[in-house]
Amino acid sequence: MIRDRRIPVPRFLVDLSPLKKDLSYVKIENGVVRIGALTTLWEISRSTLHRDIRYAGFTDVFKKFGTMAIRFNATIGGNIASATQYSDYITLLLVYDARLRLESASGVREVSLEEFLVDKRTTIIKPNELITEISFREPPSGTSSAFIKFDRRELIIAGIVTGAFYLTKEGERVKDVRIAFDMVKERRIPGRARMTEECVIGKTLSESVLREAESCLEREMKRISDWWTSDEYRLDMSKTSLRRGLLLAEKRISSGVI
Repeated sequence: MIRDRRIPVPRFLVDLSPLKKDLSYVKIENGVVRIGALTTLWEISRSTLHRDIRYAGFTDVFKKFGTMAIRFNATIGGNIASATQYSDYITLLLVYDARLRLESASGVREVSLEEFLVDKRTTIIKPNELITEISFREPPSGTSSAFIKFDRRELIIAGIVTGAFYLTKEGERVKDVRIAFDMVKERRIPGRARMTEECVIGKTLSESVLREAESCLEREMKRISDWWTSDEYRLDMSKTSLRRGLLLAEKRISSGVI
């Protein structure tokens, strides 16, 4: 954006790499998953988030995220701070009800990821603050997740449609469900599809329930047309992703395999 003169050339660029030692980690403490903001996607892939079925969506995101060179350098905090509909980890972390720790010389505050996002490339972060940590509650047993990213290519894709799906089952019924897409309403940032969640919770994932969920999503979601594709196509693929994502999360719960 600086190169293309879309934003003014700053007087200074601050290199955060000296903080790497302090802000690169994945740990679980007292039932809370904590991820340092400077943790690279490669480092996350070597953690429990890629081995435990409850976090399976992290593996899905990693597989579709750029090139290996990018995965070695990109940080989860940077992906969140960019705040666009192409920030895949935002979409995934929304279904984990993630929270962010923001720090400055003035102190520390904690906000929900949803609260943090205002619009495309617009957040509530203050000029003197840094994202230092992402956290969310450790999911219960009987939980898994999935991330679906659809485009015309398989690799190095921005994604015509991306969706994240979190499922907790109790017996055959859905005890908890969370659904997020790269864009739900008019704002070009990821968001939760809460009306669709209400159509699924407490039910079994039968064909009729999946059709009902697709209908709910169609009423809730507002897609846009651009040079890439039409709003009708995006909506149709969102419904397809919804079905595939929920069924994949359910399959992972029953099989225990990512």
